[in-house]
Amino acid sequence: MSRIPPAVNCTSGGRSTFICHAGTMERRRGDSYLGKELAEPAGLPEDVHVKQKLECVDCHQTGPDGMGHIERKATCQDCHIEVEEAMAKSAHKNLACEACHVKVLGGYEMTSWGAGTVLSKPNPFKKYSLYYGPQEPPILIKDQKGRWMPVKIWPNSVGSIKEEIKPTAGLTWRWPDGATQDAYAQLGTFSYPGGNNNYLAWLQVEQVAHPLGKSRSCESCHASETQTAEVNWRFFDSQGAEPFTGRQKVVADRKGLRVIDIKVISKMMVMEGGNTKDFAAWLHLGDIWNTKGDFSIPKADQKKYRDLEASLRDARKKIAIMEREINAREAKGEDVRKLKRQWKEMKAAGAHESHVGL
Repeated sequence: MSRIPPAVNCTSGGRSTFICHAGTMERRRGDSYLGKELAEPAGLPEDVHVKQKLECVDCHQTGPDGMGHIERKATCQDCHIEVEEAMAKSAHKNLACEACHVKVLGGYEMTSWGAGTVLSKPNPFKKYSLYYGPQEPPILIKDQKGRWMPVKIWPNSVGSIKEEIKPTAGLTWRWPDGATQDAYAQLGTFSYPGGNNNYLAWLQVEQVAHPLGKSRSCESCHASETQTAEVNWRFFDSQGAEPFTGRQKVVADRKGLRVIDIKVISKMMVMEGGNTKDFAAWLHLGDIWNTKGDFSIPKADQKKYRDLEASLRDARKKIAIMEREINAREAKGEDVRKLKRQWKEMKAAGAHESHVGL
């Protein structure tokens, strides 16, 4: 036991001392904090706060139920006051910090429920979810209150469904009152000759917040109203088939939200007793992974956008000059605390466009 549990105790899928968040962060949402060899898949970047030696509980406070009830929600303003103040005045005041500062996700990229073995017994609902790979950049959507946030999106299907279920357009929030910002798009049931009765299909849409790092570029959002996330994955379940690789794209625009171009890249070798209708139903279901709605990025005023880029370049030059002055005066032993404060405020404003509206 330790007074402050280290982050490695909270995560990493059984490769550390505990496995609490193996199913939510690394595997399902794919927003790894520790990254590197503890990410799914291994090799994803670590969060910028890891280098600062911050543990999970430094930001995620204990909830009203006491020990063990750690809040999912965390705030940046306790440490980044100047940034929060700048954001409140900026064109991006309705944008979550992680919308710009999370650039790649891992974890599940496909999930298919079908016949298999669970606990050494036959089961019609074995979960084939080990389609691990990077998805980048995250798609941005509005939460229940209209604030833009990044999400992880991937296709899901479950076979052996007897009844027919109609699709529901758009997103359904798991907690409409805002307790969480996770959602799904119910696509309805589908079937094909030789399949497992009906397949219920949906798109999983989950809020992400890690790994935080250097911001995305302005162009990655504002070059087009259409958002596209590139996805590459590797299947390596112990059942169904030998490991194989594939890819897909997640597209969000005025027409809706969809997953397209799902393709197998390497050769698929089905194991004895395996069947694609179970572990890879998506091969047979076709182009079903879409829901209607406007998921586009708002179009920016191009003149204001160009003016913004020019003002940011000027601001960065002034900030660099001021930083050099601070370092020089500090080396002479001068008191530069007030100047440092001004520099931090200017840096926050310059990076977060508090002086320009789009």
